[in-house]
Amino acid sequence: MSSDYTTSPCRQFELMNLGMVHREINFSRSVLFMAEIDLSEIEAIRSQCSKDTRPSYTAFVAKAVGLSLKEFPYANRRLYRPFGLPFLWRYQNFTASDIAIAIEVDLDDIHSVAYMEVLTDTDRRPLTELTEQLRQFSSSREASPQWQSFSWVGLKVPRPFQGLLVSLPLWIPSLWRRYRGAASMISSPAKYGVDSLVTSWSHPLSFSFGLAQEKALAVEGEVVARPAFTFCMNFDRRIMAGAQAARFFNSVCEKLRKPQAMEA
Repeated sequence: MSSDYTTSPCRQFELMNLGMVHREINFSRSVLFMAEIDLSEIEAIRSQCSKDTRPSYTAFVAKAVGLSLKEFPYANRRLYRPFGLPFLWRYQNFTASDIAIAIEVDLDDIHSVAYMEVLTDTDRRPLTELTEQLRQFSSSREASPQWQSFSWVGLKVPRPFQGLLVSLPLWIPSLWRRYRGAASMISSPAKYGVDSLVTSWSHPLSFSFGLAQEKALAVEGEVVARPAFTFCMNFDRRIMAGAQAARFFNSVCEKLRKPQAMEA
């Protein structure tokens, strides 16, 4: 027997996440757009706030996405099959600009636990309020109904049924609305020093951004150092074609580059 490695079984939460990934994520139907976002004007807004009220980058992204969803409602929908029945594809069209936020948890030495909180009405709420709710997601997990439901499945449901149960929102619109929000989600490892993230999720629209840092950008014909991050949008090509997706993505990017209107 080798002494330089060991094997161990997957535990309950790990098996549940494994089932979700296998059942819900399909890279073959997704397309990725990327852009460098000059954060100069966002930083100007943040510098005017105290540490306790300073809007987070995730709040700016959520607000920009929410406002753009109102301008381009065709992007705020998903495809589903009722109860997984074949050939019965339908659209679930959303009117609210709710956005799922990926929350990763280290739990009892299990390092692959992730669940979703829902940031509601991102188009209408001020940046400071969105930031406060994002902080609560991280600091008050034990009081979260989303986490309580997710952890109950991980701890109480027999293993063969865990992945199936947490994936029920795929096929039941009311459960998707409750546990996944609407069409969009945000996931960012920027706080861990990652420059950019390319991935695919079960949501038809997913957004990520990398570490905010000084980068060489072309500004009015000159190369200058500006605060910036790499911004990515992954979209389900069955929801919209490339041109429509590009218009939507450009709208989000322009709001991040010119964020003054988002404060209103």
